[in-house]
Parts: sequence; structure tokens; C-alpha cells
Amino acid sequence: MTGTERCDQENPPAGTIAARPRSRRINRRDQILNATAVTPVWSRSVSDAAGPAYPIESVDRALMVILAFEETDSITIAQASTLLNVSRSTAYRLLNVLEYREFVRQDKRTKAFHGGPALLRVGLAAVQRSDIRAAIRPLLEEIVSSVDETAHLVVLQRSDAFYLDCIEGSKMVRATSRVGSALPAHVSAAGKILLANLPESRVDEILSGELPTLTRRSKVSPKSIKQELGKIRKQGWALNDGESEVGLRAIAVLVEGTAAGTGIDASITIAGPAQRLDDKRLEQIAEKALELVGKYSITT
Repeated sequence: MTGTERCDQENPPAGTIAARPRSRRINRRDQILNATAVTPVWSRSVSDAAGPAYPIESVDRALMVILAFEETDSITIAQASTLLNVSRSTAYRLLNVLEYREFVRQDKRTKAFHGGPALLRVGLAAVQRSDIRAAIRPLLEEIVSSVDETAHLVVLQRSDAFYLDCIEGSKMVRATSRVGSALPAHVSAAGKILLANLPESRVDEILSGELPTLTRRSKVSPKSIKQELGKIRKQGWALNDGESEVGLRAIAVLVEGTAAGTGIDASITIAGPAQRLDDKRLEQIAEKALELVGKYSITT
């Protein structure tokens, strides 16, 4: 069983929190590969008005295929053809080049293409060399030592909260790692504190897109979400009350990039089972996290 704000790819210990609902990966895959009305930012044409002045479409198409693996496990030639709006023969040639460079590999039985070893190597190397992880790791360690609940370092990636680093608490029943994965920002504490720190125009842009529902508590009304963001700005921390996974609660605080010396705003979210994290305990954790972030910002 895994926690919603959860920490690595190993099997979590017995007794961890309820499993995540089958979610967004399947829905987003349908959007990507079946060309529904909701178009992810990365799948827009490079020739759009907002695109680069001198686009190289062949490069852009290859990158679109690579980025598609954020949301799907495999892609067929027909699906790539639809995604890129090119003929199947062109899609095949592009996938063939990516396979040569080991960014994809083809399943000889199904003929579908999956992410290849080069894709994994590049992603892991980028994460391991991330300055923000090294800079904020001591703060993450201090917070977990103080509250003994699982904490994650999170950044905003388009409209998602992306999990960069994690330290688990020591309790048997705890949230576990979800490093390398993402949640919709509007249903996660980490995402909401980051949204609350964005310019209003950027928040409007994000909330005008698809707002997935992961549990019955997930908010999908832009008006309701914006009201909550106003409250978050005043109190300085955000709450996830079972909005991304039933049975899990989390709070998150902001770590400003200027204060941390990283240049990138991030959040630290602390999560655990709802039966242990009642309102009083969450407030205590939030106060401690704000205190430690404040001290960290002063000393860095």
C-alpha cells in the first residue's frame, strides 16, 4: 500500500497507507494518444505563435514522442502518427532513430515502443545532479527528524507537482516515496502551496485546463480552488485532506528559490495516515516546518 505523497520504487512495508486510486495515467494516456480536446502543453505544435522563432520540426517531433512517456508506458506507430500528425511511415522512421539511440525499445511481440535505457539514464542523471536536491536535503532531513513523518521535496512542472526527493519517517504505517512521479497540483498540498505563490495570470491558465478528480474530496471548481489558494497565502501552508488519496493527509510549506539560493521555488510536503494526523497534529507539523524553513532561509 502506498501513500499519496509517497517515496521510492521499492515495495513499501506492510501496513502502509491505502493504495492510490487508479488514476490519471490511464486518463492522460487516452488524451495523448487519442487526440482528445484537452491538449497537453508539450504536444502543441512547434509552429504555434508561442513557439520558437526558428523551429526544427523533426527535432520537435522526436521530443514530443520522448515527452509522451511521462504519461504512458508504450506507444505504437499508429499512435505516434496521430500524436505527431504525420504519416505512419514518417512516425516509424522517427521511432527507428530513437530506438537506435536507445531512447525507445520495441516489443517484438506487440510491436509497441517503450521507454529505452537512454531515457532512464538521462532522467536519473538529471535528478542526481540537481542542485536543488543537494541544497535542500539538510532541511528535509531536519524536518523528518523533528516530526517523524515522511517528507518530500517538490517542484511545479507545468500543472503538476513533481516529486524530486524524499525521506521517510520511521513509523511502520507511513507514507512512502513517490520520487520521480507527479500529481495534479490542485489536489496535492505541495502543488497548492506552489500555485499560491504564482502570479494570478499563471494560476488562471493552469485552472483553465483539465482538473482531474482522484478522490471524492478532490476540488475541481476553479473558483473553489482559488478561494483555497487565498487562504493558503494568509496562513503560509497548504493542506491535502484526502484529495489525492483516501486515508492520507498532508501539509506543505514553501521554500523560496531566492532564500534557498537555488533560484527555483520548491515546496516541502509532510504526509501520513489520516488517523494519526488530526487537525491539531497537522497544525503542529506545519508550525514546525515553517519554523525550520525560516531558519534555513536565514542561514543559507
